[in-house]
Amino acid sequence: MAFPYLGDRVPVSVLVLAGTAGGNVPVRNFLDDRVFQTSIVFVEYFDPATPLPPHRIVFNAIGDPDMEAPALAAAGRVLAMTTAPVLNSPARVSATGRGGNAQLLARIPGVITSGAITLQRSLLAGPDAATTLSRHDFEFPLLIRTPGFHMGRHFLRIEALEGLPAALSELPGENLTVLRYLDARGPDGKARKYRVMMIDGGLYPLHVAISSHWKIHYFTADMADNPEHRAEDAEFLENMAGVLGPRAMAALAGIQAQLGLDYAGIDFALSPDGEVLLFEANATMVVNPPEPEQKWAYRRPAVERIHAAVRNMLMERCGSQY
Repeated sequence: MAFPYLGDRVPVSVLVLAGTAGGNVPVRNFLDDRVFQTSIVFVEYFDPATPLPPHRIVFNAIGDPDMEAPALAAAGRVLAMTTAPVLNSPARVSATGRGGNAQLLARIPGVITSGAITLQRSLLAGPDAATTLSRHDFEFPLLIRTPGFHMGRHFLRIEALEGLPAALSELPGENLTVLRYLDARGPDGKARKYRVMMIDGGLYPLHVAISSHWKIHYFTADMADNPEHRAEDAEFLENMAGVLGPRAMAALAGIQAQLGLDYAGIDFALSPDGEVLLFEANATMVVNPPEPEQKWAYRRPAVERIHAAVRNMLMERCGSQY
């Protein structure tokens, strides 16, 4: 699938690899059709007898290894057909599942992870559920989610063992991921979730969402009607290192180095001691543009810096002087 090119110069041709189950990075937000000629290949259905579309660089947009493992394997086979530079290699992305990240990134100084582990539903629904959870060092309250879903879907907090059966009745799937509850509340009792993008070796602040609820997403957080929260968000965007502190900044750099992805993001909170309480770190992080109202104007420079960083990475990796 090729998208129209609207520029008046020779385009920079980009091949995007995508999967059909979802969990793809929305890279087209970064690909200006006046500069880039974009083609997309859905890897599970690509016929290896067919030549790949013309391209100078490949962006693997398959970002969720928990739901797109077959697509990542297929992407590896497609990449065997090209010698062009590749961003977000499938092998690197495959190593960023929730469970693997929780174990691997916990070794980084200053990082506290959820200890995520995926278990069969039958183990959690059986009479020995308490023993199973204790064996894996889980205590209540804890979180349970169905793998492969985002934006808070099929994701519950359980306060005590007695609430487990009701939670299981709400969650689909034969396998469920159990996570420790990481308390993201500040001294004011409100929870905070920071998002920092990792692009080509750099760290770029995107937002801090502040909410009275434990399940935080920027679009549902207490931001639109709270100028104090937006002021805190603005301070983070202007002075990330000062807001987070040296311990957290070193931890974020360690996460970036360990994952080795060209494009990814980190969602986290801060402990009282300045440690990173890691929610997730992977390639599926979305950079949504701010709403047009004037109250969101302070966010535009941060988003523009991220877009510029992605564009510069694409240009430099394929040797373009565009």
